[in-house]
Amino acid sequence: MDQYLIVEPDNGLVDLGTAPRMYEVGEIVPAAMPELKGVMPMLYAVEHPEQQLPAIETIAARDLQEGLAPRVCALLETDASADALMRHVSGMLALPRESEGHSVFRFYDPRVFRNLGWVLRPEQLSLVFGPVLRWRYFSDSGWLTVERPAVAPAQRLSPSTDQWASLRRLHLIEQALQSIRNAGEPVDERTPRQLDALFTKGARYRLAGEDLTVFAVQGSLVSPNFDRHPKVAAALQPGQTSSYSEITALWTDENWAQIAQEAALYA
Repeated sequence: MDQYLIVEPDNGLVDLGTAPRMYEVGEIVPAAMPELKGVMPMLYAVEHPEQQLPAIETIAARDLQEGLAPRVCALLETDASADALMRHVSGMLALPRESEGHSVFRFYDPRVFRNLGWVLRPEQLSLVFGPVLRWRYFSDSGWLTVERPAVAPAQRLSPSTDQWASLRRLHLIEQALQSIRNAGEPVDERTPRQLDALFTKGARYRLAGEDLTVFAVQGSLVSPNFDRHPKVAAALQPGQTSSYSEITALWTDENWAQIAQEAALYA
């Protein structure tokens, strides 16, 4: 079993210090989007894991602790050759659009990958894995390992309209998750999907930008149906002189406690 590392050089240099240098397989450039050469992630072979992995983990932990974009994106285990792995990963990076052309599918970024389990169907995720048996990314709990789904892969990755919408919202979901953590509140594996539904609901109220994120975070912390509460419903009415986030920022903890208590009536 061989191990490979996907690195995002745009986020900084990965210097292993005194550990042996990793073998550079090359830049992961999709054949359908050759114009991206020079700005895509790199694939490295981890040939001396006992010496290299501690240094890799130190870099990943530092980026996570400091809230930086990750340099270390994914640690892959596979029986495939380096060339076969490169062909697969580069091919998955170019995701056909619903209309025409391709979009860059940065599925290797841990901020994206950790959400794919609820966005994609098992057969779609199996296709994303391809020859990769185990996919690891670094988290608050250290390395998290995801096994390739034990189902036949889809013939091609063709996200539905709803899946496309969720993929486009992932950066908003990650921002909201960080806001929840900053507030000292717990999150679990259900939270991203709950936030996705709240972002969808907030958009139906024509919220955008900060107002939309504030709405989603509030719904996660209070109740998914908090918008049915009369006080919240009034703040969501169009034609307000202040923005939604400005209005709700004036509410006290006692106001929110009452809304949370009464929101159960609107389940």
